[in-house]
Amino acid sequence: MCHFHKLSDAEKILLRDQLLSYAALIGGKNSLLKLLETIRKTSPHPLISKTALLRFPKGLIKWNKNVHRDNLSLLSIRMNARTDENPNLMAPKEDKSYKNVANMLRSLGPLSFTVAMNKEEDGTGFNFKAFEIVNADTTIMTPMFEIFFFCSVGITKKILNFNPLSPDDSEIEDDEISEENSE
Repeated sequence: MCHFHKLSDAEKILLRDQLLSYAALIGGKNSLLKLLETIRKTSPHPLISKTALLRFPKGLIKWNKNVHRDNLSLLSIRMNARTDENPNLMAPKEDKSYKNVANMLRSLGPLSFTVAMNKEEDGTGFNFKAFEIVNADTTIMTPMFEIFFFCSVGITKKILNFNPLSPDDSEIEDDEISEENSE
């Protein structure tokens, strides 16, 4: 999902609509963007928090399982190893890291998140899972998990504002992605 420009228009629309529905449940686009900015500013990475909780101005996001630093590092490696044709996070069985990856995915498989608001009038909040486990050899990261914890806020803004009738600006997106990765 961080490579938004590679998705088809239909996939972009589905992703946009899902993000907009989540935004509506927490008070709108600005609340969603503030949540994402809080996640980006948190150091070290919020997933390795011992409390499995992160507060943002209008609420909190909590998850059901602590994530260890080594699992987060391995997840990052597996995310970079994915391709558009094969989004599977599981390493091939002949790979020397297969056992470590399998253990990491088994450990993180049930990871789910709850976004709750401080005030009821700000919204009801929502839940999402981190992974979709297809079978024993296939585990795929959900788009929401990737957007919330790994993509830039700029990419999320592009998703939220996507209009299939507007001119294609994929060259601009490619430049922005390469600039973000170089920082």
